[in-house]
Amino acid sequence: MTKDRINKIIDECKDKESLSQLLAKLNKESEEIPKEAVRKLSKRLNVPASEIQRLQEINRLEQEFLKGTKDEEIGVHSDLFSARSNIDGQDGGVASTLLVSGIESGSFDAAIVVTRRKGYDAEAAIARNRNEVIAARGTKYLRVRTTPKLKELTSKGIKKIAIIGTPCEVLTARKIQQTIKRETPDAKIAIIGLFCMEAFNRDKLKEEITRLLAVDIDKSDKTQIRKGVFTVKIGEKEYSCKVKELNNAVEKACHYCKDFSARLADISIGSAGAPKGYSTVVVRSKTGEKLLKNMKTAKAEVEKDEIARLSKFKRERAERNLDLLNQKAAKKTE
Repeated sequence: MTKDRINKIIDECKDKESLSQLLAKLNKESEEIPKEAVRKLSKRLNVPASEIQRLQEINRLEQEFLKGTKDEEIGVHSDLFSARSNIDGQDGGVASTLLVSGIESGSFDAAIVVTRRKGYDAEAAIARNRNEVIAARGTKYLRVRTTPKLKELTSKGIKKIAIIGTPCEVLTARKIQQTIKRETPDAKIAIIGLFCMEAFNRDKLKEEITRLLAVDIDKSDKTQIRKGVFTVKIGEKEYSCKVKELNNAVEKACHYCKDFSARLADISIGSAGAPKGYSTVVVRSKTGEKLLKNMKTAKAEVEKDEIARLSKFKRERAERNLDLLNQKAAKKTE
């Protein structure tokens, strides 16, 4: 792409809202946006160059792996609905059903899941059959790194893999997939993303739940976040508090994350926008469409506006926090 062509496209960008569309246009016409162009955009829009580079990378990943119409808040998707399976999992049990269906049909040789350890703690694990998937069902609202297991499996020559994770892990998985794609073209990686407003530090969460609810979260049978309420279930009893009351337990990195709906996944799943007992399902790629073909679920409508509202809320929260962080950094250099 010529310098004049780049400048012409850049001149079309009048504000921050049109930045993502501009970068998508540039990425279609050129593999690399010149540093000079990034600096020009940064100065014109008062946006850090690092943020422009982040958006550029996301646009490339979308173009390489996803299929559908791009919504400003929800991201690229070809289908959006709510569903419920016959597996008793979190909400509609859709994530567990996708993994079981994929393993039993031979679409996956292994699935990377998050399993609960003793007490309220969690770790990444590899599931190779229905029982191992079922044992890992249910959301754990803790930050767990699942992507190292992806590298572990591919290093052993396993090529058909599903991985489930929060938006930050989905982004990392896509980057790893780019490398795998170059080195092992016949590898098939399916990425299932989970809606996530924030994850919690295990020790701090335990302290806050004890303080607010006077219960030991280590004894919980299930935890759930729905409509801004964090619920701990122990036996037949439920104990609840508002999620915002747990702010002191939120992982620091989550304050700066802009992705609520795992925008780079093949399929994104969460409770937001779905009727009680159902999961919202966002289909984002050909791989996602294939995963759903053999899955039997009951379907229902979904409140798209609710997903968009929460996505916007998280994005704007992160932008405010990043602005404050940049202001503090600027003061230190004065």
